[in-house]
Amino acid sequence: YYYFRAWSAIGEFKNLLDSLVAEVRFQEGQRPEPSVAVVDAQSVRAASYPSPKGFDGNKKVKGIKRQIAVDENGHLLDVKTTTANIHDSKVGLMLLALLATSHPVIKKILADRGYRGDLIELVRNTFGMNVEITLSGSSDGKFIPAKGRWVAERSISWLDNFRRLCRNYEDTLEVARQMVIIAGVAMLLNRLTAN
Repeated sequence: YYYFRAWSAIGEFKNLLDSLVAEVRFQEGQRPEPSVAVVDAQSVRAASYPSPKGFDGNKKVKGIKRQIAVDENGHLLDVKTTTANIHDSKVGLMLLALLATSHPVIKKILADRGYRGDLIELVRNTFGMNVEITLSGSSDGKFIPAKGRWVAERSISWLDNFRRLCRNYEDTLEVARQMVIIAGVAMLLNRLTAN
């Protein structure tokens, strides 16, 4: 793990992810830097050996929570990992701080109701981003995908295809974050080679 830890410490995997996002967006005929991001959370069960864990009472999961930010195409922009017992709105601020640093062009964030409350005003005043809460479903009980937010759900399901990410096997939250970033790099490389 020497090179993994060294490259993680200097942000090499994140730099690679950002470069690949720009390249894939350019190949798809879009501006390299996204102006809209979609955020969502996923609670993941922890493996049996000692690893950071908390209990997400809403989803009944003991483990960690991944907060991901993707562009409107579903390409991973950034991720923040915490124990599962921390509410989305608290972690959302940390994720959006990372996003504001690495992608300053982003001005609009699509999120679900987990990111409501003081977070909306705080993000607007601190980072100049507008958080738009999109609701899913309809009044007659039929399923209707949330406008724009379904791409984050799809990206989370793509991450589940990576065996190392279906559970949390990592001993620190930072290693868990880096594993998600590496999976994002792999998905972008697949997209580049498919084109």
